[in-house]
Parts: sequence; C-alpha cells; structure tokens
Amino acid sequence: MITLELRKQIHNLVETFSKPQLVLVYEFAQFLAQREEALWMDVQMRSSAYQEWVGSDNDIYDEVFADAVSTG
Repeated sequence: MITLELRKQIHNLVETFSKPQLVLVYEFAQFLAQREEALWMDVQMRSSAYQEWVGSDNDIYDEVFADAVSTG
C-alpha cells in the first residue's frame, strides 16, 4: 500500500473514533514521533562528523575565552 492510501485509510478510521480512542491515538503518535526523534539524535551523535565537531581537537572556546579567564 502506498503512503497516500495509508493516510486516507487512517484518516477515515480516526473519523469514527470516540474521544478516549482519539486520546490514545494521539498519545501513540506522540510516542512514535519522540522515538523517531530520539533515534535520529542518537544516529547523529554517533556519527564521526559529530564526534569530530565536539572533540577536544575542535574546542575553540579555550582560545575564545582565554583572554576573559586571564583578565577575570
């Protein structure tokens, strides 16, 4: 089944749901969205590009704030 057909079928089903069923569907949709976001963030944080970006070799703040620390 293609995505558009699935969306239409889900929409048609949801139209018949009671309020408690809608709340449950909403909570499940939120769970899926948060899970997907968490998975994406985990993949991003494990990437070599991210690790290089946050690594100590790329720590520009030592240089940026060196003057503030020495004069503070």
